[in-house]
This record gives sequence, structure tokens and C-alpha cells, in this order.
Amino acid sequence: MSVYLFDMGGEPIAFRRTWTDPHVFDLHGHWIGWFPWDDHDAVDREGSYLGTVVDDRFVLRNDWYARQCPDIPADPGSTTPTGRPMTPHAFPNCFAYQDLGVRLLT
Repeated sequence: MSVYLFDMGGEPIAFRRTWTDPHVFDLHGHWIGWFPWDDHDAVDREGSYLGTVVDDRFVLRNDWYARQCPDIPADPGSTTPTGRPMTPHAFPNCFAYQDLGVRLLT
């Protein structure tokens, strides 16, 4: 089952095929980025910061700093999300983040 990622308001905006999947997709199944480092920060298809996964939220960190991104991987192609989004976790740390705006990418 897909792992859905939510905005700050709790709306699903993206998904990963599994929690360990290095790729992230919009809800239409288009590849929008990947996780190049050993953390929760994702970059877009060009290697620029896309967002950070905090629990099940996909948000922008207010304290983001530029990082050198490794080589861009091959496009994994489109995929279809499986299952349905569950209820998102509580997100009390809103002050440190902003909404990602992933809907604008599709």
C-alpha cells in the first residue's frame, strides 16, 4: 500500500510506494522528486530542495539550507497510488514549517 504524505492541513498531496522508497510522486502518479540523502529531505527532478517529510507531512522547513545534491537518478516512470489515505497524524510543530504547494507542480 502506498504511503501518503499530507500538507499542514491534513490533505493528501503526494505519496511514496513504500516508506523506504527513494522516490516521491504527486497524487496523479507523476515522479516529482527523490530523497538523495540519508534523511527526510527531498529534492525535485532538477536536484533543488522540494520539501521535508515530518511524520506523514510533506512540508517546507523554515530553516532549510542549500545542499549539494548527488547525481539525478533515472526517471522511475509513473505509478498509481494503492490503497487510500489514512487519517494523518497530529502536527503540532506548525511554526517551523510551511506548506509545500505540491498541487502547483502537477
